[in-house]
Amino acid sequence: MYKMDLSKAYDRVEWCFLHKALLKLGFQSTWVDRVVACVTSVRYTVRFNGAMTAPFTPTRGLRQGDPLSPYLFLFVADGLSTLINNRVSTGALQELKICRNAPGVSHLLFADDTLLFFRAVQEQAEAIKAMLQTYGRCTGQQINPTKCSIMFSEKGQAESQEQVCTILQIDKQVFDAKYLGLPTPLGRVKGTRFQHLKERLSKRLKDYTERNMSVAAKEVLIKAVAQALPTYSMSVFKLPLGLCDDLTSIIRDFWWGTENGKRKTAWIAWEELLLKKCWGGMGFKDLHLFNQAMLARQAWGLIQFPDSLCTQLLKAKYFPRGCLIDTTFCSNASTTWQAIMHGLDLLKQGIIWRVGNGSQIRIWRDPWIPREMSLRVISRQGRCRLRWVSELLDIDGRGWDFDKLIHIFNPADVEEIAKIKIPARASKDSLHGIWRRQVFLLSAAPTTSL
Repeated sequence: MYKMDLSKAYDRVEWCFLHKALLKLGFQSTWVDRVVACVTSVRYTVRFNGAMTAPFTPTRGLRQGDPLSPYLFLFVADGLSTLINNRVSTGALQELKICRNAPGVSHLLFADDTLLFFRAVQEQAEAIKAMLQTYGRCTGQQINPTKCSIMFSEKGQAESQEQVCTILQIDKQVFDAKYLGLPTPLGRVKGTRFQHLKERLSKRLKDYTERNMSVAAKEVLIKAVAQALPTYSMSVFKLPLGLCDDLTSIIRDFWWGTENGKRKTAWIAWEELLLKKCWGGMGFKDLHLFNQAMLARQAWGLIQFPDSLCTQLLKAKYFPRGCLIDTTFCSNASTTWQAIMHGLDLLKQGIIWRVGNGSQIRIWRDPWIPREMSLRVISRQGRCRLRWVSELLDIDGRGWDFDKLIHIFNPADVEEIAKIKIPARASKDSLHGIWRRQVFLLSAAPTTSL
């Protein structure tokens, strides 16, 4: 994996390449002219010896801070993506596959942050170098070898690795500890990898003098700043329980305040303050539950977007022949997948199948009956051989076969099933979230069983 760093990426964008790229992508010429006019209308002036020089016009570059610049840079980066795809189609580059049936991955782009995946051999490295030189001549971009890093497989040969580093002029073979603001998930993710969260939180709260702040001001600061700081990391990793306790301790000490270097008396248990205001609390977040809720959101994305690259990779690796909701996963999974599994435990308590044609819903195992007490069938299966909900529909598939319902289920189940309306048009079954139940779980006290 090769992490490529571009030197002054925005400042080096050639305007002529941007103009031709927009036209090549099919945008209307009048619209392209207007966009280019906005880009080229910039003027600069420099203060020299206390005096402002005459304004001058640059010949390339995108303005930093302009809300249009990140979108325009994506069109420039699309040129690199096109070059890589052409090399892959011709066989000059070999994609990375995490398992046999997984889709190949040759590159990942996030604005000017680029990850390239290729086989660590001399021929592949030379193809990468030639491709980057072509990209630089066309767009004006320039690689900064001193900030580039690379990570090899443990099974790779040392001689081949040295050749690759020599060709790409890479001095740093240790991959960066952080990427896109998150710790690189190499090995076991311990609490020390998230030490920066504690430092940032402590620094933010120390910047404010709690003596001169009202209770309402403290509440806003905790909810809008303190508890929002770890949200980004919580959405990807399962934070250690000790770290969540430390973050909670810092917030709790700020809430009650200090006097003469000692913490003031806590007049009420912190668990009570975690309750919603209508229940007598302050509505603060339980960081343990909030971390699980954020990871459940990631698991929900895998269900909602089955065609995404992330879903395809994870499905090929961890549940190639099953469904995410029903699969039993291995214990030696990666750190990222363990985090998704942690969120999936919560997600399973708040989802329900919406009946379409009933071909994907299992009668006795899946949650598909919308009611308060239980989302699943409470009747005993007995000797019933019916397995799918589609077998409970009438011949036309537009309504329930009540003779079967009365014969198989108890009156309570029959009454609830009869309330479910079957779509007039043929449609597939779909999973939906019962957000009311999830909100209850998140707002409950930490002692609430999940």
